[in-house]
Amino acid sequence: MSLHNHSHTQSEQQSNAVHCFSVRAVADPGMMPRLMELWAKRGLLPDRWHGVRDEVGGTYVDIDIESGEIDHALATQMAAAMRAMFGVSQVLVSEKRRAACT
Repeated sequence: MSLHNHSHTQSEQQSNAVHCFSVRAVADPGMMPRLMELWAKRGLLPDRWHGVRDEVGGTYVDIDIESGEIDHALATQMAAAMRAMFGVSQVLVSEKRRAACT
C-alpha cells in the first residue's frame, strides 16, 4: 500500500475539523443570546456550548463553544465578530480533528 491511499484531501480534513471558541465576557443576561446569534443567523447550531460564571464575584462568564459545521475562514470571521461585541473581553480560537470513521 502506498501512503497516497491513506492521505486525506483538504476537504476531508476540513470536514473533520471542529473549531473551539473560548470566550470571556461580562456576565450579562443578553451575552449568550448575542453570541448564539452568530450561529442562528446562518441556520447552524454549535455542537457543544458550556458557560460558567467566574467564582470571584460572578462578574464574568467563561463560555466554551465547539462547532464542526464551519470552516476556518468562517471561524476566523465569527471570532472577530465576537471580539467586537460589547462586554466581550477575550476570544481564543483553536481547531481540533475528529477521529475519521473508516
